[in-house]
Amino acid sequence: MNEDLVQEKKILRERFWFLIALSVFLIFLFAVYLPDRFYWQATSNVHNEVMDENVKDGVMHEEDIHGGYEYHEEKDILQGLSVNFMATPTPIRIGSPVTLDFFVNEKPGGKPIASSELEIEHERLMHVIGVRDDMNEFFHIHPHSTSTPGVFTVQEIFSKPGLYKIWSEVKKDGIIHATGHPEISIEGVGPRSEKTISFERNVITENYEISIDMEEPVVRGHEHELSFDIHTRAGAEVETENYLGAPMHLTIIRDDLKEFLHTHPEEDTAHMSSRFIPTAFANGESHDMENSVPANGDTGIKFHVVFPEAGLYKAFAQFRPQGTNLPPDEAQKAEFWIRVEEQTNTGTGFSDWWILLISSGITIVVLSFAVKKFITVKPVPTK
Repeated sequence: MNEDLVQEKKILRERFWFLIALSVFLIFLFAVYLPDRFYWQATSNVHNEVMDENVKDGVMHEEDIHGGYEYHEEKDILQGLSVNFMATPTPIRIGSPVTLDFFVNEKPGGKPIASSELEIEHERLMHVIGVRDDMNEFFHIHPHSTSTPGVFTVQEIFSKPGLYKIWSEVKKDGIIHATGHPEISIEGVGPRSEKTISFERNVITENYEISIDMEEPVVRGHEHELSFDIHTRAGAEVETENYLGAPMHLTIIRDDLKEFLHTHPEEDTAHMSSRFIPTAFANGESHDMENSVPANGDTGIKFHVVFPEAGLYKAFAQFRPQGTNLPPDEAQKAEFWIRVEEQTNTGTGFSDWWILLISSGITIVVLSFAVKKFITVKPVPTK
């Protein structure tokens, strides 16, 4: 009889630990793996829908694709196309010309890539964008090729001190290569950072009023339409002329400088950097690039953007009003802060994530009781 009791306790102990292991598995499945999988699937489907539009008779046609996009930090590139950045002379001081050199080369050997091997993207072989770390200073410039193979250069004068982050973009073999370069410090008198955040949706730039219209809250991983409307300060509608081959250039940068987007209102433009979600992209509606595009209350200039991570972003919209007297390489600029949330809140006040977690917990409890009842050993009646 004692042997039967010992055996029964052993079986109960084994089944107890089996129940614990099963519960841990269910918690991981419902609370961790499935939510993450659902999120990845949702963002992948957005990207696949765009890609499907380029498929004809089951075949992807190269002429229908704007081109690939690759983003890397300069320090992380060990193989393939690389752009190395250097600023001289140092230290860099406000008000003094500084030469910014960019060396386009092939890793690991550092073989120069001649400018003739690169492709023009929006009327330039290289685009360079920079911001101060408080997001108050922004520039978009275009280095020119030199007699030294692979080397592009441009002179810039910084007007305010601080820490600046710079990105470069070149295109080769149909792929745009964006490179994030190490920050540079600009010395001089004055505050190095004056971060101010405002969520105004109408801003004044020179003689123009620019508004941004989008559905809020903005949620990471979801496609959002950003529409820009331009008027004079007197309220008259403003038409834009092409600036570097597009009615508007839009740059969006997260305030920690780890996410960078440079895009235009063209079909299938993809210029988003992300180390977290490979399907993150940005694209806009089709426009006739040969003619001026109206930016008014009826149409606006539209972009569709998927933000890969929650956080604070700043959007820099560059445009040229029709008939402007600005130099050919310059444009007006409007700036907007955008807060990106983790998930959309539901009417109950709970986020989708919490609802899923609570539902998973209830499911785990129900399954645990069911399994416990199933595996419980019924006592054998004694005679």
